[in-house]
Amino acid sequence: MIDLRYHIYSLAAVFFALAIGIVIGTSFAKKLPANENERRTIQRYENSMRVLKREIELASQGAAQKEKLAGKYEEFCRAILPIVAKDRLFQRNVVIVQTGDYDEIVGYVKTALETAGAQVTSVIDIGRRFPFDDNEQVAGVLADCGLASPDPTKAADRLFGAIAEMLCDAKYSYLPAKLEKHGVAKFTGSSLPLGTRLIVLVGGSTSENANTSSIVDRRLIQAIERPGVIVVGCEGSSTTASYVPTWSKAGIATVDNADSALGQIALICALNGEKAHFGTKETANRLIPLSLTEAK
Repeated sequence: MIDLRYHIYSLAAVFFALAIGIVIGTSFAKKLPANENERRTIQRYENSMRVLKREIELASQGAAQKEKLAGKYEEFCRAILPIVAKDRLFQRNVVIVQTGDYDEIVGYVKTALETAGAQVTSVIDIGRRFPFDDNEQVAGVLADCGLASPDPTKAADRLFGAIAEMLCDAKYSYLPAKLEKHGVAKFTGSSLPLGTRLIVLVGGSTSENANTSSIVDRRLIQAIERPGVIVVGCEGSSTTASYVPTWSKAGIATVDNADSALGQIALICALNGEKAHFGTKETANRLIPLSLTEAK
Protein backbone atom coordinates (compact mmCIF):
# COMPACT_ATOMS: atom_id res chain seq x y z
CA MET A 1 0.00 0.00 0.00
CA ILE A 2 1.38 3.43 -0.99
CA ASP A 3 2.08 5.71 1.95
CA LEU A 4 -0.15 8.76 1.49
CA ARG A 5 2.40 11.01 3.16
CA TYR A 6 5.01 9.89 0.63
CA HIS A 7 2.54 10.68 -2.15
CA ILE A 8 1.95 14.18 -0.79
CA TYR A 9 5.68 14.83 -0.39
CA SER A 10 6.30 13.59 -3.94
CA LEU A 11 3.68 15.95 -5.29
CA ALA A 12 5.17 18.78 -3.28
CA ALA A 13 8.61 18.06 -4.75
CA VAL A 14 7.21 18.19 -8.28
CA PHE A 15 5.31 21.33 -7.39
CA PHE A 16 8.47 23.10 -6.28
CA ALA A 17 10.36 21.87 -9.34
CA LEU A 18 7.67 23.33 -11.58
CA ALA A 19 7.66 26.56 -9.59
CA ILE A 20 11.41 26.88 -10.16
CA GLY A 21 10.85 26.19 -13.84
CA ILE A 22 8.30 28.99 -14.01
CA VAL A 23 10.67 31.42 -12.32
CA ILE A 24 13.44 30.53 -14.77
CA GLY A 25 11.06 30.66 -17.69
CA THR A 26 9.63 34.01 -16.62
CA SER A 27 13.09 35.47 -16.11
CA PHE A 28 14.09 34.25 -19.52
CA ALA A 29 10.95 35.75 -21.03
CA LYS A 30 11.67 39.13 -19.48
CA LYS A 31 15.13 39.26 -20.95
CA LEU A 32 14.27 38.13 -24.45
CA PRO A 33 11.15 38.53 -26.58
CA ALA A 34 9.18 35.34 -26.00
CA ASN A 35 8.06 33.48 -29.08
CA GLU A 36 4.89 31.43 -29.23
CA ASN A 37 6.60 28.18 -28.18
CA GLU A 38 8.20 29.82 -25.14
CA ARG A 39 4.90 31.34 -24.07
CA ARG A 40 3.20 27.96 -24.41
CA THR A 41 5.93 26.28 -22.35
CA ILE A 42 5.51 28.80 -19.54
CA GLN A 43 1.75 28.47 -19.72
CA ARG A 44 2.05 24.68 -19.43
CA TYR A 45 4.21 25.12 -16.33
CA GLU A 46 1.62 27.43 -14.81
CA ASN A 47 -1.26 25.07 -15.62
CA SER A 48 0.65 22.07 -14.26
CA MET A 49 1.42 23.99 -11.09
CA ARG A 50 -2.27 24.79 -10.57
CA VAL A 51 -3.28 21.16 -11.15
CA LEU A 52 -0.62 19.82 -8.79
CA LYS A 53 -1.43 22.43 -6.17
CA ARG A 54 -5.05 21.31 -6.24
CA GLU A 55 -4.03 17.64 -6.11
CA ILE A 56 -1.89 18.31 -3.05
CA GLU A 57 -4.78 20.11 -1.38
CA LEU A 58 -7.16 17.24 -2.18
CA ALA A 59 -4.65 14.64 -0.99
CA SER A 60 -4.19 16.52 2.28
CA GLN A 61 -7.94 16.78 2.75
CA GLY A 62 -8.30 13.09 1.89
CA ALA A 63 -5.65 12.12 4.44
CA ALA A 64 -7.44 14.03 7.18
CA GLN A 65 -10.77 12.54 6.14
CA LYS A 66 -9.37 9.00 6.07
CA GLU A 67 -7.74 9.48 9.46
CA LYS A 68 -11.03 10.71 10.89
CA LEU A 69 -12.89 7.80 9.31
CA ALA A 70 -10.34 5.31 10.65
CA GLY A 71 -10.84 6.79 14.11
CA LYS A 72 -14.58 6.22 13.84
CA TYR A 73 -14.04 2.63 12.69
CA GLU A 74 -11.81 2.05 15.72
CA GLU A 75 -14.44 3.55 18.03
CA PHE A 76 -17.05 1.23 16.54
CA CYS A 77 -14.84 -1.87 16.86
CA ARG A 78 -13.99 -0.95 20.44
CA ALA A 79 -17.67 -0.50 21.24
CA ILE A 80 -18.63 -3.95 19.92
CA LEU A 81 -15.53 -5.76 21.23
CA PRO A 82 -17.22 -6.78 24.54
CA ILE A 83 -20.16 -8.22 22.60
CA VAL A 84 -18.03 -10.10 20.06
CA ALA A 85 -15.49 -11.30 22.63
CA LYS A 86 -17.92 -12.30 25.37
CA ASP A 87 -17.16 -15.74 26.82
CA ARG A 88 -14.89 -16.75 23.91
CA LEU A 89 -12.19 -17.50 26.50
CA PHE A 90 -14.50 -18.15 29.44
CA GLN A 91 -12.50 -19.29 32.49
CA ARG A 92 -9.45 -20.10 30.35
CA ASN A 93 -6.10 -19.50 32.01
CA VAL A 94 -3.73 -17.40 29.91
CA VAL A 95 -0.11 -16.45 30.52
CA ILE A 96 1.32 -13.33 28.85
CA VAL A 97 5.04 -13.32 28.10
CA GLN A 98 6.49 -9.95 27.13
CA THR A 99 9.56 -10.34 24.94
CA GLY A 100 9.59 -6.84 23.42
CA ASP A 101 9.82 -3.18 24.36
CA TYR A 102 6.23 -1.97 24.30
CA ASP A 103 4.75 -2.20 27.80
CA GLU A 104 1.46 -0.56 26.80
CA ILE A 105 0.60 -3.45 24.47
CA VAL A 106 0.63 -5.80 27.45
CA GLY A 107 -2.06 -3.67 29.07
CA TYR A 108 -4.23 -3.68 25.93
CA VAL A 109 -3.87 -7.44 25.58
CA LYS A 110 -4.62 -8.18 29.23
CA THR A 111 -7.78 -6.06 29.15
CA ALA A 112 -8.99 -7.71 25.94
CA LEU A 113 -8.39 -11.22 27.27
CA GLU A 114 -10.27 -10.47 30.47
CA THR A 115 -13.11 -9.00 28.41
CA ALA A 116 -13.32 -12.39 26.69
CA GLY A 117 -13.64 -14.10 30.07
CA ALA A 118 -10.04 -15.30 30.40
CA GLN A 119 -8.03 -15.32 33.60
CA VAL A 120 -4.59 -13.82 33.06
CA THR A 121 -2.78 -15.76 35.75
CA SER A 122 0.68 -14.34 35.18
CA VAL A 123 2.57 -11.76 33.15
CA ILE A 124 6.20 -12.68 32.54
CA ASP A 125 8.55 -9.92 31.43
CA ILE A 126 11.65 -11.43 29.83
CA GLY A 127 14.74 -9.41 30.79
CA ARG A 128 15.71 -7.18 27.88
CA ARG A 129 19.25 -6.69 29.17
CA PHE A 130 20.04 -10.29 29.97
CA PRO A 131 22.58 -11.72 27.47
CA PHE A 132 20.83 -14.89 26.34
CA ASP A 133 23.51 -15.36 23.68
CA ASP A 134 26.25 -15.54 26.36
CA ASN A 135 26.54 -19.28 26.97
CA GLU A 136 28.74 -18.86 30.02
CA GLN A 137 26.34 -16.52 31.79
CA VAL A 138 23.32 -18.64 30.89
CA ALA A 139 25.16 -21.73 32.17
CA GLY A 140 25.72 -19.89 35.45
CA VAL A 141 21.97 -19.31 35.80
CA LEU A 142 21.28 -22.97 35.04
CA ALA A 143 23.78 -24.07 37.67
CA ASP A 144 22.14 -21.86 40.30
CA CYS A 145 18.78 -23.36 39.34
CA GLY A 146 20.12 -26.88 39.71
CA LEU A 147 19.81 -27.52 36.00
CA ALA A 148 22.64 -28.87 33.91
CA SER A 149 23.23 -28.41 30.21
CA PRO A 150 25.16 -31.32 28.65
CA ASP A 151 26.24 -29.11 25.76
CA PRO A 152 27.52 -25.64 26.81
CA THR A 153 26.52 -24.23 23.40
CA LYS A 154 22.92 -25.30 24.08
CA ALA A 155 22.65 -23.52 27.43
CA ALA A 156 20.00 -21.04 26.24
CA ASP A 157 17.93 -23.87 24.75
CA ARG A 158 18.06 -25.67 28.09
CA LEU A 159 17.01 -22.52 29.95
CA PHE A 160 13.98 -21.89 27.73
CA GLY A 161 13.17 -25.58 27.90
CA ALA A 162 12.98 -25.31 31.68
CA ILE A 163 10.75 -22.22 31.41
CA ALA A 164 8.45 -24.12 29.05
CA GLU A 165 8.28 -27.08 31.43
CA MET A 166 7.48 -24.71 34.28
CA LEU A 167 4.62 -23.15 32.28
CA CYS A 168 3.14 -26.21 30.62
CA ASP A 169 4.14 -29.20 32.73
CA ALA A 170 3.96 -27.77 36.27
CA LYS A 171 7.68 -28.37 36.90
CA TYR A 172 10.32 -26.26 38.64
CA SER A 173 7.99 -24.19 40.81
CA TYR A 174 11.08 -22.55 42.35
CA LEU A 175 12.24 -21.08 39.03
CA PRO A 176 10.51 -17.64 39.18
CA ALA A 177 12.54 -16.51 42.20
CA LYS A 178 15.80 -17.78 40.68
CA LEU A 179 15.14 -16.20 37.29
CA GLU A 180 14.23 -12.86 38.85
CA LYS A 181 17.44 -12.97 40.90
CA HIS A 182 19.53 -13.19 37.72
CA GLY A 183 17.46 -10.70 35.71
CA VAL A 184 16.26 -13.37 33.29
CA ALA A 185 12.59 -12.56 33.84
CA LYS A 186 10.15 -10.77 36.11
CA PHE A 187 6.91 -12.44 37.17
CA THR A 188 3.72 -10.53 37.93
CA GLY A 189 0.38 -12.09 38.83
CA SER A 190 -1.31 -14.45 41.19
CA SER A 191 0.28 -17.72 40.18
CA LEU A 192 1.50 -19.97 37.43
CA PRO A 193 -1.34 -22.41 36.72
CA LEU A 194 -0.74 -26.12 36.48
CA GLY A 195 -0.48 -26.95 32.81
CA THR A 196 -0.82 -23.64 30.98
CA ARG A 197 -2.43 -24.16 27.57
CA LEU A 198 -2.76 -20.60 26.25
CA ILE A 199 0.29 -18.34 25.96
CA VAL A 200 0.50 -14.88 24.39
CA LEU A 201 3.86 -13.45 23.38
CA VAL A 202 3.95 -9.65 23.28
CA GLY A 203 6.89 -8.55 21.17
CA GLY A 204 8.22 -5.85 18.88
CA SER A 205 11.29 -3.72 19.57
CA THR A 206 12.15 -0.04 19.31
CA SER A 207 15.09 -0.76 16.98
CA GLU A 208 16.50 -3.58 14.87
CA ASN A 209 19.49 -3.78 17.22
CA ALA A 210 17.08 -4.52 20.07
CA ASN A 211 15.25 -7.22 18.11
CA THR A 212 15.89 -10.40 20.09
CA SER A 213 13.12 -12.47 18.53
CA SER A 214 15.55 -14.91 16.90
CA ILE A 215 17.37 -15.39 20.21
CA VAL A 216 14.48 -15.41 22.69
CA ASP A 217 11.13 -15.93 20.96
CA ARG A 218 12.28 -18.61 18.54
CA ARG A 219 13.77 -20.72 21.33
CA LEU A 220 10.80 -20.21 23.64
CA ILE A 221 8.28 -21.19 20.96
CA GLN A 222 10.25 -24.32 20.09
CA ALA A 223 10.50 -25.26 23.76
CA ILE A 224 6.78 -24.72 24.41
CA GLU A 225 5.62 -26.71 21.38
CA ARG A 226 3.51 -29.63 22.58
CA PRO A 227 0.01 -31.00 21.87
CA GLY A 228 -2.85 -28.88 23.17
CA VAL A 229 -0.81 -25.73 23.79
CA ILE A 230 -1.55 -22.62 21.71
CA VAL A 231 1.00 -19.82 21.43
CA VAL A 232 0.10 -16.56 19.69
CA GLY A 233 2.52 -13.71 19.02
CA CYS A 234 1.28 -10.12 18.95
CA GLU A 235 2.68 -6.61 18.66
CA GLY A 236 1.49 -3.05 18.05
CA SER A 237 0.81 -1.55 14.64
CA SER A 238 3.54 1.09 15.00
CA THR A 239 6.31 -1.23 16.18
CA THR A 240 9.70 -0.15 14.82
CA ALA A 241 11.16 -3.65 14.47
CA SER A 242 8.58 -6.37 13.95
CA TYR A 243 8.82 -9.85 15.48
CA VAL A 244 6.21 -11.26 13.09
CA PRO A 245 8.74 -12.72 10.59
CA THR A 246 10.38 -14.79 13.34
CA TRP A 247 7.03 -15.86 14.78
CA SER A 248 5.79 -16.85 11.33
CA LYS A 249 8.84 -19.04 10.71
CA ALA A 250 8.22 -20.66 14.09
CA GLY A 251 4.73 -21.62 12.90
CA ILE A 252 2.47 -19.72 15.29
CA ALA A 253 -0.47 -17.39 14.66
CA THR A 254 0.38 -13.69 14.80
CA VAL A 255 -1.37 -10.36 15.28
CA ASP A 256 0.46 -7.20 14.19
CA ASN A 257 -2.13 -4.64 15.35
CA ALA A 258 -2.81 -5.64 18.94
CA ASP A 259 -3.19 -1.98 19.90
CA SER A 260 -6.46 -1.85 17.94
CA ALA A 261 -9.83 -3.37 18.82
CA LEU A 262 -9.88 -5.45 15.64
CA GLY A 263 -6.42 -6.80 16.43
CA GLN A 264 -7.53 -7.73 19.94
CA ILE A 265 -10.55 -9.56 18.55
CA ALA A 266 -8.19 -11.41 16.18
CA LEU A 267 -5.97 -12.35 19.13
CA ILE A 268 -8.93 -13.84 20.97
CA CYS A 269 -9.92 -15.84 17.89
CA ALA A 270 -6.32 -17.02 17.44
CA LEU A 271 -6.27 -18.31 21.02
CA ASN A 272 -9.38 -20.27 20.11
CA GLY A 273 -7.40 -22.03 17.42
CA GLU A 274 -7.78 -19.90 14.29
CA LYS A 275 -4.33 -19.86 12.72
CA ALA A 276 -3.38 -16.94 10.49
CA HIS A 277 -1.22 -13.84 10.37
CA PHE A 278 -3.71 -11.16 11.32
CA GLY A 279 -3.26 -7.42 10.90
CA THR A 280 -2.42 -4.64 8.51
CA LYS A 281 1.30 -5.00 7.78
CA GLU A 282 2.83 -6.60 4.69
CA THR A 283 3.34 -9.84 6.60
CA ALA A 284 -0.40 -10.18 7.33
CA ASN A 285 -2.63 -12.51 5.32
CA ARG A 286 -5.90 -11.79 7.08
CA LEU A 287 -7.53 -8.79 8.71
CA ILE A 288 -10.84 -10.15 10.00
CA PRO A 289 -10.99 -13.62 11.62
CA LEU A 290 -13.05 -16.16 9.71
CA SER A 291 -14.53 -17.44 12.96
CA LEU A 292 -16.39 -14.15 13.42
CA THR A 293 -18.75 -15.27 10.68
CA GLU A 294 -19.44 -18.54 12.44
CA ALA A 295 -21.78 -19.14 15.34
CA LYS A 296 -20.11 -19.20 18.71
